[in-house]
Amino acid sequence: MKKYYLSIFSSFFNLAFVFATFFLSFLSTTVFAQQDAQFSQYMFNSLYFNPATAGSNADYTTMGIFHRSQWINYSPTFDDGGAPSSQVGFVSMPLNRISSGVGLHIANDKIGPLSSTEIQLSYSYHFSLKNKDRISLGLRGGMYNQRIDFSQYRPNQENDPNIPSTGVENQFQPDFAVGLYYQSTKGYYVGLSTNHLLQSSFDYSTGINITSLKPHIYLMGGSSFDISPSLMLQPSAILKFTSGALSYEGSILLNYDETYFGGISARASNSLDAGILILGVNVLENKDLRITYSLDLVTSGKDAKQPTSHEISIGYRLPSPKPKILPTIRTPRFRF
Repeated sequence: MKKYYLSIFSSFFNLAFVFATFFLSFLSTTVFAQQDAQFSQYMFNSLYFNPATAGSNADYTTMGIFHRSQWINYSPTFDDGGAPSSQVGFVSMPLNRISSGVGLHIANDKIGPLSSTEIQLSYSYHFSLKNKDRISLGLRGGMYNQRIDFSQYRPNQENDPNIPSTGVENQFQPDFAVGLYYQSTKGYYVGLSTNHLLQSSFDYSTGINITSLKPHIYLMGGSSFDISPSLMLQPSAILKFTSGALSYEGSILLNYDETYFGGISARASNSLDAGILILGVNVLENKDLRITYSLDLVTSGKDAKQPTSHEISIGYRLPSPKPKILPTIRTPRFRF
């Protein structure tokens, strides 16, 4: 048994070393803007960030959909659109018989002429510790599609070879991610993950690397604890590393009677980027349906943005099937 736990912690630290290596390599590269979709309700959308959270709730199969509209009423200099819009849907299911979990998510993100869609399948294996805490290791694989509407570009040079078309071009590339997740019976959790490990590039058959995916590292943590019989406090935070760039968010939610919840959050990079208000309710008899709304008040780059962003999500959970225990059948023939 001792060797078993030593093996678990060896895997834990080996994976942590891999993440640290990626992080240090990013710090020595050119800074790039975040490419992944941004969600203020990250605390309800953990599968999108970390494959090790697949099936992390052993009692329920969870699912949800999120829609985010940034900078409402933003108008670009020319053409239509321009303001970011993001959607994601997911299903996460525990496989308790084999101490595992699986998850599927589909995400769409659009920023001006650039759009992306990803379909990702996640698998996690859960190691139970003596104190009933759990460490989960997760892997994710899928396809990433990127589309560019080249008609929205205005080249300085006519017939620029870096602009291969005047219409919409798209390209598929494989995509992989790994994650690590720790859950404590004391009510707190922490997760570490990195995605886009292949750093896939998109050339749209031109032979020129027009765009490429940069790995993102996510460090997420949170807890929940009772402050009265009917009130629960739920703080959480997420840090995002992207090629040397760092942004972070922190939130505090207050939950009343496991039905109504609300709180505040903030997002920052070099300075405060947005203040966020989050409101939600759990409905149905067993509080299985969650509806959440958040409002971002933008504080940075006001000259190039509109002041508000909006996000809404709907989540639902189903009780996971329990292992069927066959009744014991006794017969006098074999009772000596």
